Amino acid sequence: MKLNIQPTIIFRTPKFSYQSELVDCWEELKRAISVSSAAFYETIKEVKASELKDLPPRVYFTIWKYFNRAKFRSTPYGTFAGFSLLNNAIKPSESRIVIEEAQKVRELIDWPYKNNIQLPLADLLQKNCLLFSNSSYYLTPNSIRYIACTEGVFELAELDQDDFVKQILAACLKPVRFNDLIKQLNLSDAETHNLFDLLQDMHDLQLIFTNYDPNIIGDDYFERLGLTAAARLPKYLIAQRTALSGGINERLFQAIPGLINTLHSIIPAKDRDALSQFQARFRKKFEDQEVPLLLALDPEMGVGYDELEQSGQNSGFTTRFNNKPPKKAEVENIKTALKSYLTEQNFEKGKVIYLNKLDLKPNQKLAPLPNSFSMVMSLHEDLIFIEQMGGATSNALNGRFTMAADEVAQYAKNIATAEQESNPEVLFFDVAYMVEANVDNVNRRKLIYGHQLSILNFDTSASPLALNDIQISIRGTEIILRSKQLNKRLVPRMASAYNYIRSDLSVFRLLCDLQYQGIQANLSFQLDAVFPDLDYYPRLQYQNIVLSSNKWRIKKEALLGNDQKPLSIANFRSYLSNLGVSEYFKAGISDQTLCFALQNDDDIGAFLQYLQKNGSTYIEEMLLPQNSIVIDEATKPYLAQFVISIGHNEQIYRGLTKTLVNEEVTRFFLPGKEWLYFEIYCHHQRGDQILAEIIAPFVSGYTDLIKAWFFIRYNENGNHIRFRIQLNDPVNGQLLTSKLMDDLDLFLNSGLVSDVQIKTYKRELERYGSNMIEQVEQHFAIDSEFVLSLLETQTDDFNKYQLCSLLFSKIIESNIIDKVAMNKIVKLMSDSFNEEHRLDAADFKQLNIHYQEFRKTESTALIAGQQKAFDLFSGSFNKILKLCSPENAPKLLTDLIHMHVNRLFSKDQRTHEMIMYYFLLKDIQRQNATKI
Repeated sequence: MKLNIQPTIIFRTPKFSYQSELVDCWEELKRAISVSSAAFYETIKEVKASELKDLPPRVYFTIWKYFNRAKFRSTPYGTFAGFSLLNNAIKPSESRIVIEEAQKVRELIDWPYKNNIQLPLADLLQKNCLLFSNSSYYLTPNSIRYIACTEGVFELAELDQDDFVKQILAACLKPVRFNDLIKQLNLSDAETHNLFDLLQDMHDLQLIFTNYDPNIIGDDYFERLGLTAAARLPKYLIAQRTALSGGINERLFQAIPGLINTLHSIIPAKDRDALSQFQARFRKKFEDQEVPLLLALDPEMGVGYDELEQSGQNSGFTTRFNNKPPKKAEVENIKTALKSYLTEQNFEKGKVIYLNKLDLKPNQKLAPLPNSFSMVMSLHEDLIFIEQMGGATSNALNGRFTMAADEVAQYAKNIATAEQESNPEVLFFDVAYMVEANVDNVNRRKLIYGHQLSILNFDTSASPLALNDIQISIRGTEIILRSKQLNKRLVPRMASAYNYIRSDLSVFRLLCDLQYQGIQANLSFQLDAVFPDLDYYPRLQYQNIVLSSNKWRIKKEALLGNDQKPLSIANFRSYLSNLGVSEYFKAGISDQTLCFALQNDDDIGAFLQYLQKNGSTYIEEMLLPQNSIVIDEATKPYLAQFVISIGHNEQIYRGLTKTLVNEEVTRFFLPGKEWLYFEIYCHHQRGDQILAEIIAPFVSGYTDLIKAWFFIRYNENGNHIRFRIQLNDPVNGQLLTSKLMDDLDLFLNSGLVSDVQIKTYKRELERYGSNMIEQVEQHFAIDSEFVLSLLETQTDDFNKYQLCSLLFSKIIESNIIDKVAMNKIVKLMSDSFNEEHRLDAADFKQLNIHYQEFRKTESTALIAGQQKAFDLFSGSFNKILKLCSPENAPKLLTDLIHMHVNRLFSKDQRTHEMIMYYFLLKDIQRQNATKI
């Protein structure tokens, strides 16, 4: 993979040079404070520079913090810091980057002001406004459900179905003029009059929006309304400095590709936990079906999102593999390599650890890197200090600056275009979301991607995506979104650094989590994340790149001397010096850091106040460059933070796979139709008895009424047997239902069966294909007969594994899937189940002991009836695999094996499937070893 570093970079600089003195900047600092904190400004607006030292300590400390951030912190906040864009910034030779000292300030109306705009809908309709549906609406059998938001709280609202309301909603899925809507609906004058009242109600209920309602992406909302950031209106400011000249020597970046490749190979990629849980719940509910996204997230009809999974019941040997807590990120390899460097007796403080000199083994499975991601860094002489690296797209950091400068918007669009061109089979889309008025300023951005999805806000894009158009399915290990209208796979992007975990809207959380599905989006590496709670962390470097700085833990108890009196500034400085603290250091988290000079009394006094307020904390080394790479026209130096976009052009997302689903094939069979479907709830230990004593005699007693039947065990919402009967004539359904209930009556009255439910049979057309579903059902019938035959002799687990092994041998003998391909399938499935069960070294040791016992156990010969049933079963297996196309045969094989194991074992079926594949793999390895 060839990594490219974008030559255009965004960098951010504090308002003042780090060499500035407070008295010289006081009046300018006051103006910045007046914008960010009007209340505090009232306290200090009359204070002169000469009077600063006479202020109360608390007031002076607040001023000190404002000035500190205005010198040292690059994160944009009002005019306290500004951004710059520099084209062709990476050059063969270095020349200092020169910026204008004066900031250009883009003034936007502060986002919370939108709540003050109240425009009567009747007036807007008279102006022929645009109308736009809340596309989160979907239908239940009796109602229209949709997402609404009241005072920052989302709810699933509902109203009775109404054909006219549905007609309006469908017509406005793309913004439409009111007069054009009337024409589309073909209304009379009287009906048009009623439409006014209906639209008013729909607008009040948030079912429709107008172009006078806010949009968070695209042209600025207030400017669309003709409002400007006049002096009387609250403002949101984005400061910019023009970069005049200069660049960074490309030599400094030579080690970056090697670093990224190293981090990519050793840092484990992991999908969000909520995404994994959703995937498991979705599979249980919908299996291989594609369903509307909103239906999947419905808490009643779907599975919701970010909810805890239910755990099953376990015992015996399989217990150790079930419900194991999730492994932490697989960093044992990294821990082992670093451990000796972090023990006090072996490590010399101040010594640098070099990542490129450690013995690190790469992970076996590497998720691809995103097509673009960000590296946030600072430069100090020849050293690069990385503050953050990764992300699903570098536009997450670029987006907020697009509102300030057209050249930034174009830069972000170029990155989005490159991402799209690398993945032509999918469509990327940005997610427009707003709910926190005081935070959403950072969400405001231009339209960067070709498509956008607006959640509860107006959409100014040419072709808005609709939530109720998006379908969701699971293919392999991936959650797939598809636009039904465009018939393209959709991949979400969020061109904003908004912390989406703050949101409780399930569809938004899912879309944001999906950005990270299947990719390695985290390349940051901090020693304290690997080894928490140490008192000291040395610097970690990769060649000239600092990944993790020197850090010291400062405990609040250090504020007191041996006499339990507060330390003086001089004594506290001595304490810090003895720890080895650097001349400059910073404290705080993320963009809330403060910087301190060890030899400055004001700074140490401020740090003492900081500790009093915040308690024990970690401080981190900070270097002030001798020759800063960024200066202004007067050569005053600045601490710059660079945001660099790195990426590649390889395809990481594939398009849709074709599914053979014939809509003419019946998917659902309601009770009373051709299929009867019963769920018989009982303890898993009672299942075999129900099958042997109730179901077996029942199906043999009514062979003239039953065309086919099969069963499957399940534990969703409680252990139960799913018993399905295909009728020769649906008219006999009531009779068979009554007879089965008679047979179960004793079990129900004694409590051995807790419930019997009659359900709709939903065929798995996506999994098996509509062209093969009938043959699969016939195979399930033969499989069920074979498993019933084994109940006569109460076949044990080892013999069941041996029968599975024999089945695989029969398939290989038929040459439908050759031995080499079969071995690969077994290895793949074994690895997958091992990973699912989070096996560790101790688990594998127990499995190997279990395998040795398995090998020593002689198989019990099948009795005559069982042998015949097995021959029919293995023959049916080969027959159905022959009907399948060669490329689909491996998946069909593993799907049918999965269903067979579910029938074969009364509990812990997935664990038994893991053991079965593990034993098969061990047999293969033994056979290969004996050939050598």
